[in-house]
Amino acid sequence: MRPSSTVWCGIPALYGADRPSDQRPLPTIPNPFVYSQPVRPEELIDRDAEARKLVELAEGGHASRLSAPRRYGKTSLLYRVKLDAEKLGMACVYVDFSRAISIADVAITIEQAYRSSLQGPLRRTAVALLRALNPRVRMAPGGVGVDLEPRLEGDATRTLGDLLDLPVGLHQRSGDRTLVIFDEFQELLGAGDRLDGLVRSRIQHHGDVASYLYAGSHPGLMRALFADRERPLYGQAQPVALAPLADADLADHVDGRFEMTGRDAGSALEPVLDVARGHPQRAMMLAHHLWERTSPGQPAGAEEFGEALDATRNEARDALQAAWNALDRSERAVLAALAANEAPLFSERTLAHFGLAKTTGRDARARLLERGILHEIGERVAIADPLLADFAAHRIPGVEG
Repeated sequence: MRPSSTVWCGIPALYGADRPSDQRPLPTIPNPFVYSQPVRPEELIDRDAEARKLVELAEGGHASRLSAPRRYGKTSLLYRVKLDAEKLGMACVYVDFSRAISIADVAITIEQAYRSSLQGPLRRTAVALLRALNPRVRMAPGGVGVDLEPRLEGDATRTLGDLLDLPVGLHQRSGDRTLVIFDEFQELLGAGDRLDGLVRSRIQHHGDVASYLYAGSHPGLMRALFADRERPLYGQAQPVALAPLADADLADHVDGRFEMTGRDAGSALEPVLDVARGHPQRAMMLAHHLWERTSPGQPAGAEEFGEALDATRNEARDALQAAWNALDRSERAVLAALAANEAPLFSERTLAHFGLAKTTGRDARARLLERGILHEIGERVAIADPLLADFAAHRIPGVEG
């Protein structure tokens, strides 16, 4: 049911139109659109099928890999999978490798994940197993920490191998299957080119005790790890991809949260969907700024949407400019051509207009796909970030940017 549009001191009355004279003014209603961090599992939009598939694979003892462009809701989905798997009785450990730059970093990251992800008896079991590895306790800025950085690289590798075997110890003591989620798994290539070989050598014996979900935001590196016949993990995980969100699901989410807070997205809802193009984080960012500019009891229209789009562009401008500056001229030209969307990318008209040779354009497109700046939607290639597409549409390709 739509909330009442009655307003007390600028705040809509959500539970009735009459306010007792002695009641204090209601607190300000918070903006319901979160876009600067992963959302809670219950706030996830239209990912039920993907979550169900990943949990079913884990429950069956299979490995899976999830690849998606940045800000595409990957981490939020992983949190949902972790919660759903825990409800089925699995022990779940979430490991984020995004800051790992050495073998020692990888080891410390895994150790900390076991301490922070598990609760109750499982956590006590994990702590006991970790202490058996004889780490050195030290004082850290955030409190007591564990120093797992050995003096020699060989020691670091042995320690990492022992940590990778922790699911075996957990199963021996509790009987629970462990789901280990490795997020930003491609960063292992930067920490050690053959660390995937060490991972494979240990986990290949874990079929009865653990399942693995590998996730990453660099499609090219994830493919290199799992689709290259020369790599140890070749063919070891079933791929699951994240497609853009359906307009209907995004519309229900955005419109529903406007209604819940006494506002009306009005005719501005459709252009929000047009600009967002199914991108979860960008849609929430636009909706956030639109909500801020929509008065209770008044539907949002073209003026409010225009202001929201300007605010969104301003907020993202520095990051978009940095991304643009990191591209070479041919990559910029490919993005600008795709953003213009006037003719096929490799048509003579497009190549001439943007100063591209066909071979150069194909190579640039391949690099952009590898890095996740472009993604494939069916048979079509598109710019993953709609705000970058908007940015590119207003640029003339050239060295100066």
